[in-house]
Amino acid sequence: MKRLMIVLSLLSFLVSSLNAQNNISGVSKSGYVNISKDPPKPPYIELVKGSLQFIDDDGNNMIDADGSAIIQFQLHNSGSGAGLNLVINTYEGNKVNGLIIPASIKIGNLDVGKTQTYEIPISASMNLPNSIASLTIEVDELNGFDSDPFSIEIETRAFRAPKIRVVDYKVSSNSGNTLQKRRPFDLQILIQNIGEGPAQDVTVEIPVPDDIYCLSANENQNIGTLDVGEQYLIDYSFVTTNDYNTNNIPFKINLTESKQRFGDKEIVTLQMNQGVSNTKLVVEGNTESKTEIILGSLTSQVDKNIPTNPKVANRIALVIGNEDYSQNLNSEVNVEFARNDAEIFKQYALRTFGVEEKNMHFLLNATAGQMKRKIDLVTELARRLGNRCEVIVFYAGHGHPDELTKVPYLIPVDVDATNLGSAIKLSELYNKLGNTGASKVTIFLDACFSGGGRNLGLLAARSVALKPKKEAITGNMVVFSATTDAQIALPYKAKQHGMFTYYLLKALQDSKGEITYITMADELHGNVGIESLRINGKPQDPTVSVSPLISNKWKTWNFK
Repeated sequence: MKRLMIVLSLLSFLVSSLNAQNNISGVSKSGYVNISKDPPKPPYIELVKGSLQFIDDDGNNMIDADGSAIIQFQLHNSGSGAGLNLVINTYEGNKVNGLIIPASIKIGNLDVGKTQTYEIPISASMNLPNSIASLTIEVDELNGFDSDPFSIEIETRAFRAPKIRVVDYKVSSNSGNTLQKRRPFDLQILIQNIGEGPAQDVTVEIPVPDDIYCLSANENQNIGTLDVGEQYLIDYSFVTTNDYNTNNIPFKINLTESKQRFGDKEIVTLQMNQGVSNTKLVVEGNTESKTEIILGSLTSQVDKNIPTNPKVANRIALVIGNEDYSQNLNSEVNVEFARNDAEIFKQYALRTFGVEEKNMHFLLNATAGQMKRKIDLVTELARRLGNRCEVIVFYAGHGHPDELTKVPYLIPVDVDATNLGSAIKLSELYNKLGNTGASKVTIFLDACFSGGGRNLGLLAARSVALKPKKEAITGNMVVFSATTDAQIALPYKAKQHGMFTYYLLKALQDSKGEITYITMADELHGNVGIESLRINGKPQDPTVSVSPLISNKWKTWNFK
């Protein structure tokens, strides 16, 4: 019996010894003491050099408010035993509000010699501030063979709200020059994100008023994501029925985005019988800029943000834009963008030059009779006011010299170059205004008098350009002309202006009107002269003509 008990005791001891071989000698976290005499097999958990990286959802290497990201890294076990029940613990030392990071993540075991990739998800609420997140990461192991801690600092960025707006629109039609019932017209809307952050899931809805049909069938559309500064152009085609009896057409444009907070409701109101263009817009503008968002434009930046100065009593303006010569000639002789030149110059005259509305005289596509009556009216007003008065004249359209006398004329839309009897002699315009006694007479001519024009229409029957006669200038008069005698006044198609007018308006916009006449002359000559060669491949050199009476003082005159 004693022998049996001894044998059983020995067997029990041997089994216990064999089971103990799976434990590591020493004291574990649970306080278990291993009595095995075999050597321990500890793991060695370490971060793989160069594997720690931050990956965010928009690639800006920051944690954005209402955004998400991950910290990714690799662990390698170079020890002699498996790493058991590993847990990733993460601590954020700066206590950044709105940062959502799991404090611990269980990742299981890591066998000897193995390398594994792990991720820590990060998200942020809308109230995340601009700060620095200081993260310390440590991997705990069941038996205490933890990794060395490693750290990473990540910039956090507060929420940047998008702002979706209608920044411009344009109406055009191939059915005529005015908006009329039963004639289709196109409405182009330029949408832009002018906020500080991207907008997701942007939708545009334009409810159509009664008795109007949307021929393009795109009243509701999703345009997706708009990054900071990004633009999106939408073309609509509409037609009114004969039952539409209101003088205006209000289009209510609803803009929404994913958060339903940063869109807008815009109203674009069109007027029946308003003038419309027969050309669609050219989009100009930039996308995201780190320092500035440039508003998108359907025409030119000089048409926007026109400087405003105080009103000036007795400052009179005559503005004429003759573009459409097709009723008397044909569409090939039209002066491209002359209408836009005149319309925008009118706004500069009212705002930047301070002309009062009652002193603004404005003509578009003027006939000979209309031009003569307005010139006579302005002349008589200036004559009666005398030296208390200043006169500003702007003309964009065709000019032409008489074939025999070389006398230059301004061409009304109902006159052609073969019969100049009803045209406006440039010398008569100068004489009438120069003899009024006005303290200043300033004339801008975006026209040429060589027989050519922006579209070269009036040169069609001639093989050479004519050099016009120089006309004498009297009184207190300064004339800024788009070209030298034998050159052609050219367009700047991308800006939808004449080359001369664009740089005239740009100089006024940049200076807010605080610019001397000599500086204006220098800027026009330099900018137009260079850009005309670059863009049109032809020379165009603006000139200035001055009355002898003011030869010593005109240079210091100011436009403001």
